[in-house]
Amino acid sequence: MKRLAIALCLTFVVSSEGAENASVSNSKLFNSQPFNFSTHSYTNHAGNAVSGVVVALDARTVTISNATETAKLPLSIFPESEQRRIAADAGQPRVPVAVKRAIAGAEKAMARSRKRAEKGLCTKEESEAFCTKSATALRNYLDKQVKSGAITPAERKALGL
Repeated sequence: MKRLAIALCLTFVVSSEGAENASVSNSKLFNSQPFNFSTHSYTNHAGNAVSGVVVALDARTVTISNATETAKLPLSIFPESEQRRIAADAGQPRVPVAVKRAIAGAEKAMARSRKRAEKGLCTKEESEAFCTKSATALRNYLDKQVKSGAITPAERKALGL
């Protein structure tokens, strides 16, 4: 049996045999015991839960690994909300365009304020006060987006703001 060591801060050994061809129905990842290293549980359309760490994500598939195996699964087996959570957990949040624009606008305004301070058009303290207020307003906006369901808490966390 071929073994593959994966180091994430903690090294564990998982079977890599047949990982590309793992099917949803016979995968040991579904309904398995949780692995104690930042694992997450994702539920597919059929109501089966898969627990593990997202190790790879592309447009159509997700590779999830737990203590016993690694499986490459189609994203289409998961509901949209779970797909968004998977993407966020993989560090690739799928954020709505309006939220991306709000973040970009706030970052642009803060950059303009810093340039104004460099040119002497305002004091550094005024610029920093503006940036602090802008960052607070952006965090409040993102919190409201989470409460309204526009973004998930995992996406909010992945944004790092």
